[in-house]
Amino acid sequence: MPFDWNHFLTLAEELARKPDEASKRTAISRAYYSIFNAAFSRAETTIGPKPPGEGFHQWCWDQYTESGDHSCQQLGLNGNRMKAARVKADYRDANIPRLDDLVRRTLEDARQLQADLAALDPALPRP
Repeated sequence: MPFDWNHFLTLAEELARKPDEASKRTAISRAYYSIFNAAFSRAETTIGPKPPGEGFHQWCWDQYTESGDHSCQQLGLNGNRMKAARVKADYRDANIPRLDDLVRRTLEDARQLQADLAALDPALPRP
């Protein structure tokens, strides 16, 4: 049975309630990966496998942003915004201003993107 990526969002919500910075940064990362993996899997199902040599994240979100469907395009833009937050949380050692706000927004974005992905026509994104 395939892994249910929604478990990452559940974990992110648990981590977000902890007071330490490491938990909050990890919450951002897990929230992002909960939606990225669902979106990536769907794109590979509707479009086909990611071509060799292309980056996983860029390829995934490009399939949505380059779609002719407005809902797909918005999903891709929001996915890229979440990716930027995840990169900041995972790779920047500098203090993240308003970290609690970023965590809250990222969790909200992940829940909204889950709903948006579920509401898309099952054939989308298309090549």
